[in-house]
Amino acid sequence: MAPTGVSWGEGGQRAPSTDLVCAGRVLAGHRGSTRPGFRVWIQDVGVEGGYPKCSLSCFICCTLQDAVFHWCRHSSTSDVSLFQIHIPRLLHAIAFAVGDYHFWKLCKVLYGSSSAGWTMVCFSTAWFLGYCAPRTLTSCVEMVLLSVAFSWYPWQREKESDSAGYLWPVGLACAVRPTAAVPFLPLAVQHLWHSSCRSQLLLHYMAITGAVVTLTVGVDSWYYGELVVVPWRFVHFNVVTGLSSHYGTLPWHWYLSQALPVTLTTHMLPLILAVVSQTSRHRNLLFVILWSLIVYSCLGHKEFRFLLPVLPLCLCIAGDYIAFYLAACAKRSDRPLGFRRKVIFLVLLIPNLVALVYLGVIHQRGPLDTMQALREEVKGNLQANILFLMPCHSTPYYSHLHKNVTMRFLTCEPNLKGEENYLDEADVFEKDPLFWLQQEYYNRLPALQEALSTSQDGLRNLEFRDERQFDGSEILIDSNRNEEQKTILKGKKEKTYESKVGKDAIKSRTKRKNEIIEDINVKERNYGIPKTSLTTFPSHIVMFSVMKDKVEEFLSHHHYYLCHKLFHSHINDGRRSQHIHIYCQQSTTFRS
Repeated sequence: MAPTGVSWGEGGQRAPSTDLVCAGRVLAGHRGSTRPGFRVWIQDVGVEGGYPKCSLSCFICCTLQDAVFHWCRHSSTSDVSLFQIHIPRLLHAIAFAVGDYHFWKLCKVLYGSSSAGWTMVCFSTAWFLGYCAPRTLTSCVEMVLLSVAFSWYPWQREKESDSAGYLWPVGLACAVRPTAAVPFLPLAVQHLWHSSCRSQLLLHYMAITGAVVTLTVGVDSWYYGELVVVPWRFVHFNVVTGLSSHYGTLPWHWYLSQALPVTLTTHMLPLILAVVSQTSRHRNLLFVILWSLIVYSCLGHKEFRFLLPVLPLCLCIAGDYIAFYLAACAKRSDRPLGFRRKVIFLVLLIPNLVALVYLGVIHQRGPLDTMQALREEVKGNLQANILFLMPCHSTPYYSHLHKNVTMRFLTCEPNLKGEENYLDEADVFEKDPLFWLQQEYYNRLPALQEALSTSQDGLRNLEFRDERQFDGSEILIDSNRNEEQKTILKGKKEKTYESKVGKDAIKSRTKRKNEIIEDINVKERNYGIPKTSLTTFPSHIVMFSVMKDKVEEFLSHHHYYLCHKLFHSHINDGRRSQHIHIYCQQSTTFRS
């Protein structure tokens, strides 16, 4: 079941570091596997560990698939990229199954076989776990590793146990996502407090923690090419500076009032009944859940997926309450419990199955269909140039296209430099789409030309500056090109400029040219004008339908036509509308 939707801007927020979602980690792994990729800002800032390199294993498998299915490349009905897209999902689904098994073991230890059976029923019918299972999110890996750690923890043997082996998966989870330490911190303190051999246990804590820290710092420093302590940078970015709020903030009660009810749906009822009537029976798990929710709620930026580490604990409690309720009914009545079991199972299954099918297959399916359409568009056309005029990371990227073509999307990097009145590129585009397109592609220099014309450097008198007319707007074409070639953009005609001055004059002019280029760069930065290619218009433009009227003038003027209209959602969500449009230039070959 192809996962789509909810995480592309959950809770009405902008697209978060999700998929940055999903986008960042897969793109980093794709880029690291010598395939085309994109390096997102989280890898430059160092707020996440070297886990993106772990995605290399997925693409190593894909490379093997390339060899095994080499014959597919010669078949018009087969597409190797489908294997490359779905193998990472399959690996994550298998990892989820491992996590489910360990939670079954945990529930069996805490509550017995009957409760463990109903816990697995709750796991199997929880729509959100099924939705997230095949998704390449760090929160999924965090949940699986913590599942192993929870099952290894000596729940009923804290006093006599001096083993701290459960810290190994916790340490690995922290290397993936430092928030993994939150659910286990009270358990580690509890074990140390109740243990009869605290000194030995403390030594184990120190040894395992030291080994994990050394390993992760070493791997992260190797990945970033400098000494990096990712947990500190993570805390600094999310807590100290609060830059994560750039991707949207929600009220402190959001996890309790909205996220838990939405993700648990009908499982919420047995959980509430267990909390009200069996508090002492579930005090250990309830304390871990409550502690985690309090810590998570202190941060402004919230997402559904951040609850993944504690959702299985909630389902354990819900499954135990169902088993306890049926056992109590069996004691009060001699009648068989088959009917009640069926009713409970259907109440758990039907709403969650409907939610899973709709949210997993129908709702916000546009991004995946878009990449499939683009894959068909760029077949045999490596000169394609694709522009995504959408909120950042609205679609997968090279991990779904698997073609070495030029692609460009609107970035949404946080205010890392502390600029006043900061707007990211996506916001700048949303504010005035036509102005952004004008500056990006053919008229980025009017303000700059005015500044240069009065410059004391006398730039307007330099021989190597060339001015052309492009759709009525003056363009300053930088002569810093190989072989000093200059391109006349309109009509795709070329004119070669060759200097006829002597060697000394050439050296002097080259030195002067470098000074002017630096001066141009400084003035570009001062005017906030992006430095981009002036010569290449995109062959394909992808946008939500809500943007059509705002850029229709640009589309018609440059001969773009609608070649694909794809369903996205039944609901308009701000910048995201019901359909995604793909526009092609008339000279672009397209397949229906």
